[in-house]
Amino acid sequence: MTEEFCKTRICALQKSHLFGCEPLVRRCLIGMLGLMSASFATSPAVALSITQPNAATVIAAGDDYATQVLGNAWDMSDVADIDTELEETPGVAGASVSAGIFSGSTSSNGAYFYPLFMGYPGSVNSSRGANLPIDTTHYRYATIKIRATQPAGTTQFTRFTFLKNGNSYNDGTFGNSGYATLAANQWMIIKVDLVTNYDATHHQWTEFPVTGLRVEPATTNAPGTYAPVQFDIDWIRLTAPAIPAQLYPVQWTDSGYTGTYNITMVDTGGISTSLASGVGGTSYSADTTFLPPGQYTLKIARSDNSLSTISAAFRINNPPQIVMTAPSARGEQTQNFAQTVAGNPWGPIAAADFSLVSNFISSSISYANPTGSFYGRPANNDPGWFFNLGGHLIDTNLYRSLCFTMKDFGPRSIGIGSVARVFWGNGTSGTSLTTSQAMPLYTGLNEYCFADLAAIPVEASPNGGAWSGTKSVLRLDPFEFPVSTACTGAPNPSNCHDLQLNSMVLSPFAQANPGYTFAWNLADTDNTSATLNFYLDPDNTPGNGNEIAIGNVAATNGAGQRVWPGSSAIQYGTYHILVVADDGINTVSQYAGGVIVVGARDGIFRNGFEN
Repeated sequence: MTEEFCKTRICALQKSHLFGCEPLVRRCLIGMLGLMSASFATSPAVALSITQPNAATVIAAGDDYATQVLGNAWDMSDVADIDTELEETPGVAGASVSAGIFSGSTSSNGAYFYPLFMGYPGSVNSSRGANLPIDTTHYRYATIKIRATQPAGTTQFTRFTFLKNGNSYNDGTFGNSGYATLAANQWMIIKVDLVTNYDATHHQWTEFPVTGLRVEPATTNAPGTYAPVQFDIDWIRLTAPAIPAQLYPVQWTDSGYTGTYNITMVDTGGISTSLASGVGGTSYSADTTFLPPGQYTLKIARSDNSLSTISAAFRINNPPQIVMTAPSARGEQTQNFAQTVAGNPWGPIAAADFSLVSNFISSSISYANPTGSFYGRPANNDPGWFFNLGGHLIDTNLYRSLCFTMKDFGPRSIGIGSVARVFWGNGTSGTSLTTSQAMPLYTGLNEYCFADLAAIPVEASPNGGAWSGTKSVLRLDPFEFPVSTACTGAPNPSNCHDLQLNSMVLSPFAQANPGYTFAWNLADTDNTSATLNFYLDPDNTPGNGNEIAIGNVAATNGAGQRVWPGSSAIQYGTYHILVVADDGINTVSQYAGGVIVVGARDGIFRNGFEN
């Protein structure tokens, strides 16, 4: 095209002047090529480039229920994330938490597990779900990262079920999300809007606060004999809708393209999840709140798949996690009744700690297995310990928190007898004592706490009265299993449900008179420190305006303490302790497990400020 132009224009001109044209054609070609080269050098290159996020980007984590309310994200980093007891994981075999993964194998359709267990009906319900129900008007999106095998010729699904309380299976107060389809043998991130994605034959998400959240990891449509499905779960999140300030402004540049774009987040395992599709322009406010903390890259692709690009690695912040160790549900254990009043602490356990040991085989009783504990074999389904009060009465207005550490060597079965009860009163027979409702027990050696004996439910006919006034009898029954033929035929610790009791502690609430030493454990994998803000709160609803600020402190990871000197401006009373941990990017609010009494106890009761 260029050579023809030169010959036509130059030769025609030269012929009119009767000169030869070939040398000038060559010069014309050289000039034209130079102009073209200069033009290419200065024209912008066709490119797609992400300008935000970049390697320095840190995005605040979203509002996640487990992080903000439970104080322990469902990141499968510890066994507390999932209830792996067999009775709470029906149809799941080999349930375990290891190396940040919860794994198991389904043995039937409808197998499930609980990241949040609602407890059992008619019991002393100390479950996390009962104590910290989900505000369904606030939290809405359930997201799970899951991988599952798939039997040949089947399709498999996962779904969420939510329950109002421990009796929901009986009274029908539960609901289900729709099923989400799982691909075989590959990690997937599945996000479910619990408000819009639900089974209309049951209750809807926003009808009531939820105390139980259940996951069916892998239900299949397998015909005939059921084929087990192995599953692995990396994390679960339950998040609130993002507010405008939580949307991250993704930005990019492009040239030579006028179409739309698809935006995807990619985690360190290479698993992608879509943030948006069909986006016009070169910016987008992205919602990343449903994703857990960690390292990510962002992928932007033209919708016609002609070009895509990946950002530098950036991170979603890990919020601080704070656990208050004082005050706690244990109360002020250094001021426990047995030590300060009876003069003989109930632990390490010795024979003198009991006024009566009931329904144990006497030849089995030992205080040296291990040393400082009671070990014995029940004679029937009603064993118990009457504790030695040293001739003193229990002032129930003062002593409110009860904890015991115990182990049943047999297999757990709530329906048959894995429950404990506390009895109190002013007589010695069962008919003259008040009986608490059953407290479910767990496998192995565990501590069990009644944070406030005055608030626990009791059985009908409380012959020993409420936990008020004074009491002369305190009894603990550790289980209710009948003696089995297996035990009488070939006795061993398991089939006889041998029992070990390490301690029993009856304590007053923590007290600030006038000051108190708060203690905690702080963990933040992204930051070495955080600011802790402390509040007294007459209720346990954060942000409702009732909080009384009592100071702050800069804290580092690990155990810490702060001495509060007290304040005469604060009205005497019983308060919850709220601590807000702030790492400069995220804040997390947590309540201590136990309350604190501010001021002299006599003054509190005299003035009627006791909650």
